[in-house]
Amino acid sequence: MTAGNLLEARVYTGIEIFMKYYTNIVRGKRVGLITNPTGVDGQLNSTADIFKRDPRINLVALFAPEHGIRGNVTAGEKFRTGRDPNTGLPIYSLYGGKDHRPPAGSLNKVDILIYNIQDVGGRPYTYIWHLAECMSAAAEAGKQVIVLDVPNPLGAKSIDGPIREEKYKSFIALYPVPYVYGMTVGELARMLKGRFKINCRLTVVPMLNYRRGMNWEQTGLPWVPTSPMVPSAQAACCFSITGSIGELGWVDIGTGYNLPFQVVAATWIKAPAMSAALNALRLPGIKFREIHYKPFSGGSKGKSLHGVQIHVLDVAKIKPIKTAVAILCYLQKTYRNYDWPQAARKKFDKAMGTAKVSSMIKRGYDYRKIAATWQTELNRFNRQRQRYLIKEYSK
Repeated sequence: MTAGNLLEARVYTGIEIFMKYYTNIVRGKRVGLITNPTGVDGQLNSTADIFKRDPRINLVALFAPEHGIRGNVTAGEKFRTGRDPNTGLPIYSLYGGKDHRPPAGSLNKVDILIYNIQDVGGRPYTYIWHLAECMSAAAEAGKQVIVLDVPNPLGAKSIDGPIREEKYKSFIALYPVPYVYGMTVGELARMLKGRFKINCRLTVVPMLNYRRGMNWEQTGLPWVPTSPMVPSAQAACCFSITGSIGELGWVDIGTGYNLPFQVVAATWIKAPAMSAALNALRLPGIKFREIHYKPFSGGSKGKSLHGVQIHVLDVAKIKPIKTAVAILCYLQKTYRNYDWPQAARKKFDKAMGTAKVSSMIKRGYDYRKIAATWQTELNRFNRQRQRYLIKEYSK
């Protein structure tokens, strides 16, 4: 692929490449678009609005994941099919039923499904599983799926964490991949089709100028919040570190403050000691800074909290789950009065995809020994993963 008249030195995402080179694929077809507020081009124009205005594209329906087409639905809230005020098109909810698939009969109205949603690179984030379910439904209905690729804020290079065990299959882990899978959404779609046999007709529209290991700033693209609690690329990176920690309820992770997922703090933590101890571990790509703050909402509202802010310095090196386990091991060792409430531990294990991690933390294992338990499976996954990577991203 050549740049043509795309001269600006930045990453061009799948929507931009699609509009320049691929619109012939949808000529004469009825298009359904799976998107949300993150579906934009490099100038922040909505993909839904771009498609609606373009005479080459017959956009007939929108399909909304968690949080809705325009992002005004809170996490976990079910919503019904409606109509988009901007385009006038029907919106079919992917988050209102038990299986998170397109509603019955909705695929009869389209010939092609196009997916354009920003990912965060962490397995529990539901958008990738909406894609998987739409691919599965499309395979059954004989419909084509086009994925417009986007950068992975974690760099699409590092893989980390345990492979999800079958016992913990859920909508935050539909397929057995690591917590951090080191792929763009387009590459993951290729794996879902090839490795996991979702046999829809799939086309992935790649990006231009994207290189594996890039941080978000290097892409030259603006960040659009992927959900209300992920307002920045730093928050997206830290989601995979603290998201599972937050399930335990021990500490505040900043979701009631202006640093969601970027802090680990509590009233009883000694911040200078914690930051010094964690920095001494020299965890790759990470720096910890002591922090003191008062949340303005949530269960810790108004309380003086102390702990660390997590700064992601190099996404090409970061090991988010190893980092999360190191933090929890520090807390477990330093503040031994902690129990593991059954309900909270169940949520943690569900997010982690296994009970082994919580069991070893609770029993006082070193974080490195815990991380070593998933390395053999990660090596196997990495060999499988290579088949589905887009070669241009590694040049």
